[in-house]
Amino acid sequence: MRIVYCIDSVNNVGGIQQVTVVKANALAEVPGNEVWMLVADNSGNRVFGVSPKVRVIALEVDYYKNDWKSRWNVLIGIFFKRWQHRRRVAKALDSIDPDVLVSVGQSEKNFLPRIKGKWATIREIHYLKDYRWKAASSLFDKILAFAGDLRDYVFSINKYDSIVVLTEEDKETSWKGNPKVVVIPNPVEVKRGIRSNLDTKRVIAVGRLVPQKNFASLINAFRGVSMRHPDWRLDIYGEGPEREPLQSLISEFLLEDKIRLNGSSHRVLEEMANSSMLAMTSRFEGFGVVLIEAMSVGLPVVSYACPCGPKDIITDAVDGFLVPSGDEDKLAERICELIEDEDKRRRMGLAALSSSGRFDIDRVILLWMELFRKLIIETQGKRSR
Repeated sequence: MRIVYCIDSVNNVGGIQQVTVVKANALAEVPGNEVWMLVADNSGNRVFGVSPKVRVIALEVDYYKNDWKSRWNVLIGIFFKRWQHRRRVAKALDSIDPDVLVSVGQSEKNFLPRIKGKWATIREIHYLKDYRWKAASSLFDKILAFAGDLRDYVFSINKYDSIVVLTEEDKETSWKGNPKVVVIPNPVEVKRGIRSNLDTKRVIAVGRLVPQKNFASLINAFRGVSMRHPDWRLDIYGEGPEREPLQSLISEFLLEDKIRLNGSSHRVLEEMANSSMLAMTSRFEGFGVVLIEAMSVGLPVVSYACPCGPKDIITDAVDGFLVPSGDEDKLAERICELIEDEDKRRRMGLAALSSSGRFDIDRVILLWMELFRKLIIETQGKRSR
């Protein structure tokens, strides 16, 4: 089976890049599979663990190279370079002649199904359907969001043979009744030898320091936790534009010795294993991989029940706690409950470890292979008519 992924880059550590590399590597290990990655923006260097069995083709489109120069260069990126990208993808596909073509939902998502070929096409959704509206803060942004949704969800996405979303919650709320939609969760590649003993008096949180992750709410909640349990601390791992206001909030509460912003880390699993629970206060998520990573080292998790992900991942009061979004008092109460009840913390940690197995790479790849085989048969039937 010949499988092609289209992706913007593999030279950064974004979530889409990481999960695509993990899946491509695993699929390349399946006997009979050949896997390619058509990369728009980087030189094709095999960075961040791309397997030698995965063939990387650098298209050298370089969308954002000159964006800083002027708005004219931005327009070139939107129109000319998109045309250039499409031509180079089409040329590569003509050479490969794949069985399955997968869009990860980046710069290629709207033109990919219009390229003629006998292959099955799949569109992955790694974010909420209304993400453009959630990010729109002005009238102009809302106009752009409307135009983007119109092009994406009315004129483009239904040309794909299948649409893959990450959670049942997203399927039911955003894609209800669409027969092309299939749920396949992201895989989490973890080191099963890493395990927390749940003794360290530390709560951990991981994510970019951006409004979506809502770390101000976590800091507010932990203020109450610290009053009851001054020997516990909160460590936040991640970097982003909100570092300064978050640090100011910590200083305002006089919690510099209780809450720390640690920046990014390449040893997140080890840091989780040196903690006793994970907290997540996102306003919304596409999935919530960090929850599964924490559970895979035996941490119970406390999370806002935001759309979409936590409700698919966490079984409330079994392997973690789901808290109504924005309820900082309840969040603090649940964290304190796990601090004060060691038996419950250990019991829920064991349950979390067991639950994380649902997202092992081997199990998820079986779901993908099943979908590929089904679509290839269906597509061949359509093309032969």
